Amino acid sequence: MCAAVSQGATVGTSSSLTAAATNADAGYCFARVRGLDPDRQPQAYLVLRLRVNVSYRNNGTRPLILTLERERTVYTAVKLGVPMSKFHGLYSLLEPSYTVMKALPADVSPESPIDPRNEVFTVIPAGGEMTPPLSEEITIPVDRQSLFRRDPDLRGRRLYLRLQFAHRELSPGLEADLSDRWARFGVPWTGTLTTNMFVVDVPAAPQAAPCKDRYDPGGVEAPVTGR
Repeated sequence: MCAAVSQGATVGTSSSLTAAATNADAGYCFARVRGLDPDRQPQAYLVLRLRVNVSYRNNGTRPLILTLERERTVYTAVKLGVPMSKFHGLYSLLEPSYTVMKALPADVSPESPIDPRNEVFTVIPAGGEMTPPLSEEITIPVDRQSLFRRDPDLRGRRLYLRLQFAHRELSPGLEADLSDRWARFGVPWTGTLTTNMFVVDVPAAPQAAPCKDRYDPGGVEAPVTGR
């Protein structure tokens, strides 16, 4: 099942760099809920699993050297015209948090941001797009109700989403050093980008099978357990 990507929303911008959610694949499963008493397990709830591609485009006249390490924030709403709320995921505590980079990691060469290839930096050419695009996985409860948390019932409703990425910052000293060393590759860039709004139409009765746990050797990629 595919999620519609909003065409009329404004794409997030920062300087000459823009971010756009270009495609979203959606699937559903029933989460396993663990309780203290195995004989009194809470009822399983539906989970929406999204995989979203996010394209970055450099509209400027110089290549940009981007830090790939980033913190992600998901904003959601169930109605247009109301402020979007920050979504606290099922595993928010497991999401990475980055400090200011003061020195290059061991796998990054001082002479090149991309040779040898690494997962810390990429270069977006002037007038071009980042390759490959970002691939983001999001897990959202559809009909979860518990003593600790009450989420909106999304069955048969339209869900609006927007993603924000805060890319890891460089210390002033490191940024100045890399600006000189890597001048032939481009200009270092760090900052925050927000995508366009995109929508997911959740069926009234989604077809779903039991979720597989991320720690299950035979499982799939989505985190699905919760309380």
